[in-house]
Amino acid sequence: MKQIAQALGQRRMIVSLVILLSATGLAAWFGMIRQEDPAFPYRYGYVMVQFPGADVEQVEHLVARPIEEEISEVEEIDEIKTTIRAGFLHVVVGMKQTVYDTDNVWDRVRVAVARAKARFPEGVLEPFVDDRQVDAATVVLALGGSNDTMQLQLAAERLKNRLYSLSAVSRIRLYGDSGEQVTIAIDDSRIQTLGITPERIAAQLQSRNEIVPGGFLEVDGRQTLVRPQTEFRSIEEIANTPIVLTAAQSVPLSSIADVRFEVSDPPVQTAWMNGDQVVAVAVTVARNKVNVVQFGERLREFLDEIRPEFAPLTIDEMFFQPTHVKSRLSELGNSLLLGVLIVGLVLLLIMGPRMGLVVALIVPLVTLSSLSLFAMGGGVLHQMAVAGMVIALGMLVDNAIVMVENIQWHMDRGASAVEAAVSSVMELARPLGAATGTTLAVFVPMAISRGDTADFTRGIPITILIMLTMSYLFAILVTPLLSQFLLRPRTGTAQSNRLSDAGEQIGRFSVRHGPWVMAMVAGLILAAVAGSTRIGQEFFPDTDRSQLVVDVYYPEGTPIGLTTDFVTDLAAELAAFEQSTDVFAFSGNSGPRFFYNLNENPRAPQIGRVVVNSKQVEDLAPLMSWVRSEAANRWPEVQIVARRLSQGPPAPAPVELQVVGQNRAELARYAEKLTAMLREIPGTADVRHNLGIGIPSLKFEFNDSIADARGVSRRQLAQALARQTQGVTVGHYRASDKPVPIVLRSREGRRFDLGQLLAVNAYAAPHQGVPVMDTGRSEMEWQAAVIHHLDLEPVVTVFSEIEAGRTYPEVYEEVFRRLPELGLPAGIRVIPGGYQESSGEANTALFKTLPIGLILLLFFLLLQFNSFRRVLIILVTVPLAITGVVPGLLFTGYPFGFTAMLGVITLVGIVVNNAIVLIDTIDSQLTAGASSAEAVAVAVSRRTRPILLTTLTTVAGLLPLTFASSTLWPPMAWSIISGLLAATVLTLGVVPTLSHWLLKPLKSSSRVQ
Repeated sequence: MKQIAQALGQRRMIVSLVILLSATGLAAWFGMIRQEDPAFPYRYGYVMVQFPGADVEQVEHLVARPIEEEISEVEEIDEIKTTIRAGFLHVVVGMKQTVYDTDNVWDRVRVAVARAKARFPEGVLEPFVDDRQVDAATVVLALGGSNDTMQLQLAAERLKNRLYSLSAVSRIRLYGDSGEQVTIAIDDSRIQTLGITPERIAAQLQSRNEIVPGGFLEVDGRQTLVRPQTEFRSIEEIANTPIVLTAAQSVPLSSIADVRFEVSDPPVQTAWMNGDQVVAVAVTVARNKVNVVQFGERLREFLDEIRPEFAPLTIDEMFFQPTHVKSRLSELGNSLLLGVLIVGLVLLLIMGPRMGLVVALIVPLVTLSSLSLFAMGGGVLHQMAVAGMVIALGMLVDNAIVMVENIQWHMDRGASAVEAAVSSVMELARPLGAATGTTLAVFVPMAISRGDTADFTRGIPITILIMLTMSYLFAILVTPLLSQFLLRPRTGTAQSNRLSDAGEQIGRFSVRHGPWVMAMVAGLILAAVAGSTRIGQEFFPDTDRSQLVVDVYYPEGTPIGLTTDFVTDLAAELAAFEQSTDVFAFSGNSGPRFFYNLNENPRAPQIGRVVVNSKQVEDLAPLMSWVRSEAANRWPEVQIVARRLSQGPPAPAPVELQVVGQNRAELARYAEKLTAMLREIPGTADVRHNLGIGIPSLKFEFNDSIADARGVSRRQLAQALARQTQGVTVGHYRASDKPVPIVLRSREGRRFDLGQLLAVNAYAAPHQGVPVMDTGRSEMEWQAAVIHHLDLEPVVTVFSEIEAGRTYPEVYEEVFRRLPELGLPAGIRVIPGGYQESSGEANTALFKTLPIGLILLLFFLLLQFNSFRRVLIILVTVPLAITGVVPGLLFTGYPFGFTAMLGVITLVGIVVNNAIVLIDTIDSQLTAGASSAEAVAVAVSRRTRPILLTTLTTVAGLLPLTFASSTLWPPMAWSIISGLLAATVLTLGVVPTLSHWLLKPLKSSSRVQ
């Protein structure tokens, strides 16, 4: 008693700390780092390698295999997905979900790639490792205003350099930059007449374009650099380069070739905005270090400053994440503020002006103090953190309500304000600590769980843990002080008496009709379990963004020109809809990653993407319906996938089935069967696979005897073919902002006539052209255009979207029910991916940590009660929540997803808390010598009011979330609200009944602690 009185006597210190923490929290709200979503660890990245001229099988055996084998030796790597095309390799590397020191692992991956590089054949270019694949662009700008692609590309490079002057920028990538090259298109007839070979032209160009140091001189005591100009400094210099014919003759290069600085042929990629070609500049800021809203404001000011430098070119916004961040956090912030006001109003109405004011003051003080601690701990203000604060809002008043009710009870019976405060703290510090501890225990597994889903949602349990801990400290330190100033003894109120009388009647009814109470509760639980089968399931819902993403997949081997024509035509048709506001199109890749869970496909000429912004979310349905109906009828040769942006970890599609095996012919056959079967399953849409249809290949086999007799080598013959088509790189032009390849080729390039290709000459010596066709034979054959690997094994993946009203678990259940009908042979297996894999990983990670939460829960319960019977009574109340969750979700129409599951977990802590307080009061009455029936009646009479009040405040605090525009929060809020209302009512019947049956009167000396 004395120590508690002394602690409560430190009023100045307590008040000073509260004011300081609250002021710091208020400042933190306006000054914290802000972003819309949490940042994922860098568990995913890719390795990209080019092997010019190699066919797909050569890339697989000579490049893919070494890289896959070396990377697979890094223990932390969980998944290796490889895409192999002619001349190109793309390896997606995924780490185990338990890895957080990703930088160290990426260093080891780079070492593995370096080891693999030592095994590469000659001609393989330098591998590129990107370990920042999960970063989403903060802002994507469109540089347009000209039909000159080269002008746009050069200006985009300038803009990129200017943007790097902003300190917050960590990365800038260009999309729609088609690449550049210096093309030397030689005139075959002219060089034959002059008697010069392409090899001599290439050799002379290379000798005139080398970096050769000139050394240093010491002049007048100072070091002077000698700078010989050994490189080309302009396109004119290249064109005027003398090509030596004989010892006394030479001609300028321009007389035997067209020399021009131009866009790469073929272009690497293109980007379009509302029908105009642009270069998209994707700007990414440093993660967890920048207030994205403030950065957006600063960027707009900066762009206004520099726009005159780029005129007449234009700089427009394509995707602007700061707007979404501001909107999302403003909405949740308003929900938080509205929740505080609603909770305060409920408290004032039900508890009265004095008691209500005490608890209502605690709400903002705890909220701001918790925010202060969260900010000082390095927390970032994103939607998960703010949502956690809103969820905790109703729960944080529980301790304060119980404490204030108890203090008022003592004061009503003649105790002074100080005596009532000290007595209440002594009585409630331990049970409230146990109740708070059990609630915290429920959220600990969520906080310590690992993996992408846990990382995405961790802000919720962290903020709840902080706020509930602070609520307990405020309840035993701050609430008694406020009560001493604001509370006065009262003679009783009609409302208080009515609630007490009602509680007493409930308690006596439970004692008299216990079997009927338990039978009714059991029936409700069974009915809820049966009804749960009618609730749809989903992993994470679609977002509330009014953006439609349409992905276009042509067959492998399709030139980028065809892809570009199609996506621009599709974009034009979508732009004609009145619902569309802006339409963006990308070809050669999937465009910028403007949302955190979009998948990115780089360097794929057959891939395109169209993004449509509409006026509101409801406008997306007719657009999506039109795309799906037109795709099947008008463009059967193209895979077109229309979808909304979705929440949660990235997945290529909701349904993903990976067919793995060594026999590629069987893989292809059974992948086709699986695709056909999936199309028959109700609810599937846009079913497709990534098998590819192959590409024609002109195979040429050299006769070495003939070639040797004619004086030419295989290399010369192959280069003769390459020069006529794609060209050969003979150096780099470094006078521009970046090195540009110098490509020597024919004037026709890749449009060279196939019938004349084998008639081209290789040169054994000047004037000694050897037709390629004379040195061997050729034949056309069909070759795989793409090969996919999963963890070093060949794989074909089948994808499907889900129609509205259907869920992915229903589709997977039907798939695996029908799978035996396919008769998969030994060595062929089907591995689920997509949402099924992500959901399974998330649930597994959570269930791994659940035992820790259970241990903590039992620890706090046994610490408080030291009784297995009492623990059993409390745990029996946990299933009561299902009687409300199921009807709540069925009534509102929301599916049971990951956020709804978080709501159920939250319910456990609240329901247990109510039971603890009720049993503690029953024990107090039993200790005083009351019979079990009387103890139950008195306890329910005394605790009905605070239990109902905490339920009402929790519901009131969550109500704003039920109206949130975000698709994440309404399912969770309704799960908690409906489950809590049902569980509260049933707890007032179940706990008294079981307590009457199991608990016996206690002597004062043997009171359970």
